[in-house]
Amino acid sequence: MHEAEEAGGKFPISCTIQIQNPQTENWISISSECSGFAPILQATEVGESVTKIPNEYIFQYHDTKIAIIDTPGLLATEDVGKHTHDTDKENVNNILRLLSAYNEIHAICIFLKANETRLSDALQYTITEIFRHLDKNASNNVIFIFTYAASTRFKPDTQPILEKFLAEKKLPIPLPPHERTVYCFESDSLRYLIERRNKIPLDADADDEEHVTKSWKRSKKSTADMIGYVCSLKPLPLDGINAIYDAECTISILSKLVLAILQCIAENVSELERKKKEAEEMKGKITSGRAKFEQSHVRTLTYVDKKRVERKELGYVMVVCEGAKCVKFVDGEPVYEQICCRRCSTPFMYFCESMDWWGNCKRCGCDKGKHEWSSTESKIVTEKVPLVQEKVEIGQAAETFERDKVVETIDKAIWECEERVKSNKREAEQMLRTCAKLNAYVNRNALVASFCDDELTRTLENRIETYKSAVLGKGLTDLRRIRLEYEGYLKEEEFHRYNPSDVQQLIQQLYSLPVNGSDLKNAMDVEERARRRVADVKRKANPVMVLAEFCGQFISTVKTTATWLYRRTPDST
Repeated sequence: MHEAEEAGGKFPISCTIQIQNPQTENWISISSECSGFAPILQATEVGESVTKIPNEYIFQYHDTKIAIIDTPGLLATEDVGKHTHDTDKENVNNILRLLSAYNEIHAICIFLKANETRLSDALQYTITEIFRHLDKNASNNVIFIFTYAASTRFKPDTQPILEKFLAEKKLPIPLPPHERTVYCFESDSLRYLIERRNKIPLDADADDEEHVTKSWKRSKKSTADMIGYVCSLKPLPLDGINAIYDAECTISILSKLVLAILQCIAENVSELERKKKEAEEMKGKITSGRAKFEQSHVRTLTYVDKKRVERKELGYVMVVCEGAKCVKFVDGEPVYEQICCRRCSTPFMYFCESMDWWGNCKRCGCDKGKHEWSSTESKIVTEKVPLVQEKVEIGQAAETFERDKVVETIDKAIWECEERVKSNKREAEQMLRTCAKLNAYVNRNALVASFCDDELTRTLENRIETYKSAVLGKGLTDLRRIRLEYEGYLKEEEFHRYNPSDVQQLIQQLYSLPVNGSDLKNAMDVEERARRRVADVKRKANPVMVLAEFCGQFISTVKTTATWLYRRTPDST
């Protein structure tokens, strides 16, 4: 440690710490780069989550090049007091998007505090949230790093409760003495070097320097042992993790599209049933001879109103609020007009100028979790489509009225209504079942099954909340029925097994649906093109952050970006 102090220290990853100014006793910020003293202006900055976005650092250790992907921690301070963990979800997604650019990885390091003495809800949440995104093959590549280890003399109190957690979850992750998967560190020697480098006077307490020296020796040994162990591990192919993430992304992207289409189907079924009833009433009047009909009256039966989702690219990203108070309804359909950031240029919503430090929107006041990034715009369009193709000529006088021909046409319209109702209901069922199957794949292949609702369920709940606020009976009834059906399909698929190859096959089956498949495929294509265009723009600003934000969404984009990442020169920024 003294050699490092005399050399001024070398920091492969720069860092910043907060200390009290020895002269003024005010809290200040100092860095390993010796960039001077910086006052801490806001109390929220003290103890705040440090790493906001995933980043990559590469350095040499003997003959081995080490690539560390530094990631945001969970239980982010921005989520304090909230039950939704929106920042955590965003952080996890950003981590997985960055990982999707790699073919393999040697180790997944989970940091825990060494002085935890009980299996708290927070600790369980943290570990579970990580494990539910890893596939079961990852168990041999997980290692645990305990910080603040000096307080437990480098014998972590947390290990027994970690063993209990792994046993309860039946997770085959080995711990010492079976495998060298636990390493202890104390960062006070790091703080010591940063203070010396910034010419902070040494504390008069001699025991402090002795304590720091002991921590340095133990942490140095842990570092060498850990790197040696990681180098001995068989690399973990990321196909399984990427397949889980791909399925989750698909559910996330499809959830709003599928839900919008399902609502259109529900409206179309109601319109078809109304049209069938109208045709049956007209047929009864014609066959009984109770009324005469003009040609225009019969023609109305041969056409029906059909609603569908139309999606177009914007060419830029906007932040849209989907909170209940910010949604307007036009003809019973939700319209998301509250645009809180028209052309958002930040790589992550957390940094959007519309959001404050507490995760609320400055424009509308809603929570960040109610906002969505959108590079496309959707609207529900209504068009008249034919039920039957025959042209029926009807004379003006009753004696020239071709009764049999008209009745035959009406019968065809009734039959067509019945068939389209059946087809729409079949497709609605297949859409919901496919999302349930994708969700089952994630839960069956992850180290730990998800303890929270999937994206479609959350979207349904948000939409139901929105419709409740607008007091829209018919739409609300349809949404509740869809939710009930989806819950049933989730239970049916709970114990079914699917392979990674099944994920894309299930998606392609959605695209092949005869009535709604093309609309769904077109909407997804628009979404993909829009995301790629935005990614190209943002790539110029920060390649690593753009990679983290966009490449995980679509595997074809990932392969190209990953090649670019690995071919960059080691000394490039």
